[in-house]
Amino acid sequence: MIKKTTKYFFHFTPARIFLLINLIFIGGIFVISGRSDVFVDKEEKDIAVGFKNQKIVLKAFVCEEADIDYKSRRLTICGGSRFLITTNLYPEYDYGDFLELSGKLQIPERVDDFNYGAYLARYNIYAVMYYPQIRLLDKEMGDKSINKLSRAQEIYRMLLNFKQSLKSLMEKNLPEPEAGLASAILLGYKRTVAKSDLAIFSRVGLSHLIAISGSHITILSGLIVGFLTALGLSRRRSLFFIFLFLFFYPFLTGLAASAVRSAIMSGLIFIAFYFHRSSVILNALIFSASLMLIFNPLLLRNDIGFQLSYLAILGIIYLYPIADIVFADKISSWKISLRIKNILKALFAIINLTLVSQIATLPILLINFKQLSFISPLANILVIWTFPFLLASLIIALFLSALFPVLSLFWFFPAYLFLKFIFLVSTGLASFSWAAISIYNFNWRQGMVYYFILVLFVILYFKKYKKRSP
Repeated sequence: MIKKTTKYFFHFTPARIFLLINLIFIGGIFVISGRSDVFVDKEEKDIAVGFKNQKIVLKAFVCEEADIDYKSRRLTICGGSRFLITTNLYPEYDYGDFLELSGKLQIPERVDDFNYGAYLARYNIYAVMYYPQIRLLDKEMGDKSINKLSRAQEIYRMLLNFKQSLKSLMEKNLPEPEAGLASAILLGYKRTVAKSDLAIFSRVGLSHLIAISGSHITILSGLIVGFLTALGLSRRRSLFFIFLFLFFYPFLTGLAASAVRSAIMSGLIFIAFYFHRSSVILNALIFSASLMLIFNPLLLRNDIGFQLSYLAILGIIYLYPIADIVFADKISSWKISLRIKNILKALFAIINLTLVSQIATLPILLINFKQLSFISPLANILVIWTFPFLLASLIIALFLSALFPVLSLFWFFPAYLFLKFIFLVSTGLASFSWAAISIYNFNWRQGMVYYFILVLFVILYFKKYKKRSP
């Protein structure tokens, strides 16, 4: 027995060695990043500290899409260093605008349990400025090498303008809060959802469907596959439509980094599922994580979206098949029509996708949001089936509104019904006193124990399954 075990652990194939190297690298990043300043750009931080609480005047351009909520506009500006500016909603400033700013530079401070400085550091931002005096610079004046965007930046601005025109079209033809939710789901504008509504979605376990992440895109893609297969389409043809969706969807979001990353991750997952090669997808996912950490090591500890995306997808890869093996086979054995079997399998896939994602990400959710939702499974069963229809109705409405704008309200009415349904169900379920409980004492040590038990369960299950398989 000892010889067999030793032989197993020391039998390293090139793929296993590759995986091990990447895991060691990621583990090293996790340990080292425990020191808050180890991956910080010290030169940039020293500049910010040197000008702390001093009034400065600088010329810079807005180098990211404006982050807008109901009361303010946040601008990332680049002018030698990167700063985050909070200003009024109007006048409107956005990507590509050249500005002259006059205000007091501040260091981002911790807000309760939230380390705002660490959150911004992952974007290489170490200073903020609140409500400075702003003057828009004429792009045709001054040094044209400064006040002129490159060809790539012009193209990117055109893409953002297209994205914002879609958002504007939804806001004109949908009431609030439905318009805000539509913008969040389709375009990634999470700040368009009111804080009170975000709290409700968090309470019922539906927050993962609002923020664009790997799990968000994968679940949406899985729903589309389930919907198409329920209609009788083969898995191969369904995947063709999925890859079309994964290719075009990031463009709708203005090529947001999270959307591009999520589309690539989801594409890898569906390729692995199609060819039944989970080991290949594991290597690809771990390698993609290593590549991202090479360019930005701060993502591992400071980016909750990064953590949730990878853990949710790992859960889908390894936990999803377990329930699928147990229940899908039972459905196949039932003496019912093929169409009903396909519908039942599609419904089960919805439940399975959401549950395994939440099981895989539970410690991260408890550590960061201090809340455990008991009603989440029911909420997902009642709501998540609407997403393929909601996405289709929104995209079709946007297309038809561009062709026949007079009938825009009519085109958006089906999407409104789905959005209204989501709010009604979420609000109703959140009203139950037992829907969720607050947990304040869960920490990383308990999370590591949780993942150790979960990984051990998966290993033992598949080991037992292989023995039973012919």
